[in-house]
Amino acid sequence: MAKAFGGETAESYYDEGLTASMRGELALAASHFEKAIHLDRGMGPAYQQLGKCYARMGKGEAAVKLLREVVSKRPAQTAARIDLGYAYIGLGDLDRAKQAFQEVLVADSDNIKAQLGLAQADFDEGNWDAAMRRAQDVLASGGSNFSVLYLLGRAARLAGDIELSKRTLEKADALIEKILEVNADKPEGHFLRGEIAFFQERFAAALDHYRAAVEQADKEKGYTAYGINIGYVDILAKQGLCLQRLDRSDRARDVGDRIGEIDPEHPLGKSLREAK
Repeated sequence: MAKAFGGETAESYYDEGLTASMRGELALAASHFEKAIHLDRGMGPAYQQLGKCYARMGKGEAAVKLLREVVSKRPAQTAARIDLGYAYIGLGDLDRAKQAFQEVLVADSDNIKAQLGLAQADFDEGNWDAAMRRAQDVLASGGSNFSVLYLLGRAARLAGDIELSKRTLEKADALIEKILEVNADKPEGHFLRGEIAFFQERFAAALDHYRAAVEQADKEKGYTAYGINIGYVDILAKQGLCLQRLDRSDRARDVGDRIGEIDPEHPLGKSLREAK
């Protein structure tokens, strides 16, 4: 267990956990938050941050358990309830996710994060029209950021509104391109541009973006951008999918083998290795 620079106090471990989390050092961050909780069982923010950390690490059930405890003890805390909703989405428990977001909206009907959470749950449910309408409502209320544009663009296309999808995804791509002008050495922006291009079936362009993301990513870190959690092997897997779509199956299997050396249980890595 790493020690906190500020001494053996819950507050010091909590602060170190936040720092490690922002750096993408998720295992270290989790260990600091766990230590903070061990030293102060009543430290609600440490429970919440540990839950968020677990969600980013793919430990969905552990994340939900912690965040439910936070919500139970602090029912008026909307941020924890929103985090819980997204943790449920990560588990695929969309009914409970919607319930969490709706509970936030009862107290705060203008909460954009909760509105967007409902739109995401509709999207994951395959209800493209509902997801599109909710995302449009968020956009109209001033929530014009990448998360909203990306969700709206995808939902619109799947709902059949190709022109709206095209306009919206172009705006989302322009936002990320602008961010990359000052953050080209970070993987998140490259990955998100790859996601947009992949959804638009521009697989050669997507492959270039994913390759740029891999070049900037650290194998030991986890990244998050606009609510999307990204790991090194996740980026590799998307490269492999692009290679499949470009009929470069041998190269795709090579990527699958590379993923297998790092994370043998990664589902997309398995799929790439087993593809004929």
